[in-house]
Amino acid sequence: MPHPLNLCCKLLLFASAVIAFASPNAPAQATAVPPPAVTKPLTFEVATIKPNKTAGGWRMQPTPDGYTAMNVSLRHMVQEAYGVYDDKLLSGGPAWIDRDKFDLEAKFDAAAIPGAKNLTYRQRADMLQPLLTDRFHLKVHHESKEFPVYNLVIAKGGLKLQQSKPENIYQGLSGPSCLFRRSRSGYIQVEGCMPKDLEDQLRYATGRTVIDKTGLTTRYDFALRWTPEDTPVDSPNASGPSIFTAVQEQLGLKLEPSTAPLDVLVIDHVEPPTPN
Repeated sequence: MPHPLNLCCKLLLFASAVIAFASPNAPAQATAVPPPAVTKPLTFEVATIKPNKTAGGWRMQPTPDGYTAMNVSLRHMVQEAYGVYDDKLLSGGPAWIDRDKFDLEAKFDAAAIPGAKNLTYRQRADMLQPLLTDRFHLKVHHESKEFPVYNLVIAKGGLKLQQSKPENIYQGLSGPSCLFRRSRSGYIQVEGCMPKDLEDQLRYATGRTVIDKTGLTTRYDFALRWTPEDTPVDSPNASGPSIFTAVQEQLGLKLEPSTAPLDVLVIDHVEPPTPN
């Protein structure tokens, strides 16, 4: 699941094929209001978790004073809480963490948190960790494992990206954010994004974790079009470029194969949620 959130968990459907979302990983620029300093773990003041027996889609997202979710599995809650949107980087747990679905409504006391409105997406999601520990008795640990990856670097020919105009950069709850519009047929249009914001999108397209090695923190607007590997041979798009060719020719970037140790979150123990 993208959450990545991508993602991860953060996609809004436009028509039947085009998706747009604000990237949770987009850090604020220097002109944005800085997030409040956290001296102790932030927690929700009240929270309800109820089983959901309906069919259909799911959603999970922060609100100005908390978090809300509908028809979401515990696996997706854990992915959101720990920022682990790549399925291979989350292991363990019984079958019901994927099967059973829940509705969640959690709120914090904004008056008790200085600068609460400027909490970053990650600060808000981190508040789910103690909630899952309390209600699901969740216990986890981290392991490091070596995986094949792609490093995203600047191609020899140089960048082919258009810098975003400040007035066109989307302002999210915690400052400037990256916006995507994505088609399942191999198309991404982005506004106000940095190369690092492409990591999850390129992971979906390549099947490997992508690590930004460009060092670029400028925000750009651009479009990327390629032919996914599973495109039928009789499709009119079958003759288009691969994701690797498209990234290099259209963006001036390159995906270089490599290996890297990645952090894996392991679920050691979990139980059905305690009553509200």
